[in-house]
Amino acid sequence: MKQIVKKLTILCMALVLCLSTLNLQVAYANEEPVNQPELPSTWALEDVQMLSIYDIIDLSMFADYKASVTTRELYTVGIRLYEKISGKTVINEDISIDDTLIKATYNVFNVSLQQSDLDFITTRKNVVDVLYGVIKKSAPTFEYDYDYTVDYEDITPTNNGDSIKYLVSNKLLNGVNDKRLELNDSCTKEQLFALTSRTYYYVIQKLDKAAKGVFWKVEGEKSTVYLLGSIHLADSTLYPMNDDILDAFDSSDALSVEVDMFDKEGLAYMQENMVYQDGTTIDQVLSEETYKLYVDKMESFGVTKEQYDVLKPWEAAFLIQNSEAAKSSIEAGLGVDVYLMSKALNNKPIIEIEGYKFQTDLLNSFDNEIQEAFLFSSLTSPANEADDNSDVEVVDNVAILTNMLTAWKSGDIEGLEKCIGFDENNVDEFNKKFLVERNEHMYENVLNYLNDEEGKTYFVVVGAGHMVTNSGIVKKLEDKGYEVEQIK
Repeated sequence: MKQIVKKLTILCMALVLCLSTLNLQVAYANEEPVNQPELPSTWALEDVQMLSIYDIIDLSMFADYKASVTTRELYTVGIRLYEKISGKTVINEDISIDDTLIKATYNVFNVSLQQSDLDFITTRKNVVDVLYGVIKKSAPTFEYDYDYTVDYEDITPTNNGDSIKYLVSNKLLNGVNDKRLELNDSCTKEQLFALTSRTYYYVIQKLDKAAKGVFWKVEGEKSTVYLLGSIHLADSTLYPMNDDILDAFDSSDALSVEVDMFDKEGLAYMQENMVYQDGTTIDQVLSEETYKLYVDKMESFGVTKEQYDVLKPWEAAFLIQNSEAAKSSIEAGLGVDVYLMSKALNNKPIIEIEGYKFQTDLLNSFDNEIQEAFLFSSLTSPANEADDNSDVEVVDNVAILTNMLTAWKSGDIEGLEKCIGFDENNVDEFNKKFLVERNEHMYENVLNYLNDEEGKTYFVVVGAGHMVTNSGIVKKLEDKGYEVEQIK
């Protein structure tokens, strides 16, 4: 039981698309209608969405996108951007308080503000100057002294300052049209957010701080396959990914994933089969000890008995596991595959390797002992560990996942393998069904892509645990004679 718990906990977090998280809003959402949130303009949409992922500013600011930016809002964003890039805290006080914001603004920008200044409307030039100031202070080693001609009719030698030249030359600042920058116009929130998002992306890439991922390239006779090992639960620190990954994705003809999250029929199948349909309740398949822990945990989340008693143990485990991870800002909505599928939507085909039905049936195929072990592992932590005589080894799921994220960001394959802890000499029923057989199936799909006569480029994203170790896809390809290049 001890080994089953440990393996199932680690491997599910590393390998399985967290199906339950994609379904939680459906299962437990308030049925009252929700007003559709305001969206930014089409030109700004992707930049604004990425800014929200980067977790630089408070989510409460993402509204009223056409409104003009105040001095208070501009310097709040500028300070948060500097802190995010530099990793430094400007001031150990709340900058939503005006006096604190004024002090923090002076500390970062050497600008003296008065209380009355904070409600003034800012111009596009004000925003350019603040963002340029953030870049120079957080990345002083960049090259700033160079000649560049800004080719806009409203820019002359007398108003062509360093901040304008730098942001335009590095494609951070665009004109309101092909001819004019209109820097004296008031700046809207969506303009500020788009410029901030681009600035963060630019600096992180140039500082080589972008996430490297576990990423490979392999060539067939006519086709190319990129292999990216996914972490299905992630946080904002995985973004942005480095340009190698994003450029390869953009150049690919198709995205291949474990599960197409846009498959409505598959999602409906999962929703039907993650709960008991025959009158069985979860207390009938769990030990008294596990059920008591389960009830306490679910009721702490505000889930009713009618809701939690019909869940199958694997679904209950996912729900708890993901809810606990969310306390550390780790969630499936930030997972690598979810992010790339969202980018691919309406832009390139999404090819499904397994699907909701396959993964749901796989989880349902495990007997009650394994399912209870998985659930028990999500209900315990080192802080309330079982007694020394217990046959259950308690693991800290969030700590394991945090270590996986750290390894992934640096492209550390060995570190990721250590987190997974796969024992190739212990191929029991669980390992065979959950890992070995699935690796073989995914490998066969990659071979088909490499043998594609049309010469297409495929971008394959599956759980990182399927890529690494001696049973993984990469090793299988190397054993087949392919040269697999890690891109890092």
